[in-house]
Amino acid sequence: MAESNASAAGALRVRDFRLYWGGLIAQVGGQHMYQFTLGWLAFEITGSQAQLALIHLCAFVPQFTLTLLGGALADRIDPRRLIQGAQSLSAAGVIGVGTMALLGRAELWHLAAGSFLFGLANAIDEPSRAAFFPRLLPRALLRSAVPLISMAFGGARIVAPSIAGFVIAAAGAPATFMLAATGISVMIAALFLVQPGTGSARPQGNLLDNLSDSVRYIRNNEVFTKVLLAALLNAAFAMGYVHMLPVFAKDVLGVDSRGLGILASAAGIGSLTGLSTYPWLQARTTPRNVMVHALSGYCGVLVGVALSNSFWFSFLMLLGAGLCQAYFITSCQVVLQTLVDDQYRGRVMAVFTQVWSLMFLSGFLLNFAGSLAGPRAALAGGAAIVLSYVWLSLVRSTALRRLVLTTGS
Repeated sequence: MAESNASAAGALRVRDFRLYWGGLIAQVGGQHMYQFTLGWLAFEITGSQAQLALIHLCAFVPQFTLTLLGGALADRIDPRRLIQGAQSLSAAGVIGVGTMALLGRAELWHLAAGSFLFGLANAIDEPSRAAFFPRLLPRALLRSAVPLISMAFGGARIVAPSIAGFVIAAAGAPATFMLAATGISVMIAALFLVQPGTGSARPQGNLLDNLSDSVRYIRNNEVFTKVLLAALLNAAFAMGYVHMLPVFAKDVLGVDSRGLGILASAAGIGSLTGLSTYPWLQARTTPRNVMVHALSGYCGVLVGVALSNSFWFSFLMLLGAGLCQAYFITSCQVVLQTLVDDQYRGRVMAVFTQVWSLMFLSGFLLNFAGSLAGPRAALAGGAAIVLSYVWLSLVRSTALRRLVLTTGS
């Protein structure tokens, strides 16, 4: 544990990585506040779970369809410029929606447009970030830096939803949107201050050739194939539970925006706990065991959320969901970032970052299914699909069973 903590501290002693990490915390905090407020406002305006699902679909479509292109671009173009451009677009969308809300003229189509711009920006931003941050520190520190990157997301999930919920109650949605835009802008500024190392040789040929080459690269590696399939399936059928929380909060548990903020932050608290203890866990078991048991536990606690009638029991289940998700997602990232060749990093990580776009599809699917069969059945059904894959495929993978990551990997 002490050695792992020392490694993490070593990564943060690198000035450029430290600046980037601080900017990432501000950016992700702003994004979580935006998503939280967008969902709350959509449900307040329409009162319809199906319309809430539509908002998430509007973010999913551009992010899912263009992320692989974003990964190919990240291997060919300076990813710093790509991140700055994407976040500028994201901030413009947040400010636009916030302005309409401030004027009292926000309609469903405004929220849908803001969600679309957010998904479009993320399609470029996420694979670019995955390709960019390894250039900020020595490769020997990469394995310990990945949990720190994940911790930025987990920490933001604790603070941002709670802040958003209370700001909505105290000052309204427009104030929350403006705070979100400020957080996103911090990352844009931070990128001007860092000096990344030189990347690997850029791939030859056109974008289509680059994408085809990356598909072959992944298919020829069983570890990459199994890890990516598990992560994407989980994202498509289970991770969208966060977008069902407004429904569970208001219609099942009977709480207001403050209660919703507490529920959302519970997953963040669990996530931060998982991320802070991941180095300890990583040193004591194999990546395969972490992924199998964490994903199984994740599905189990989501069933608990689906069946709960108690606010505080739901809170505890969401703590568990955050903990298990942090272990699973971080283990996937460590495996991929440690084993991938530099010239394929942007494209392979672009496939992994489809996890975040598929969360929007999951939000759409779960909310749409919930409008037909009820939110409890929808959430429990999604968790059951993921759990089936874990024990029918992931557990049986020979390559994963044999995988051991050494410090020198």
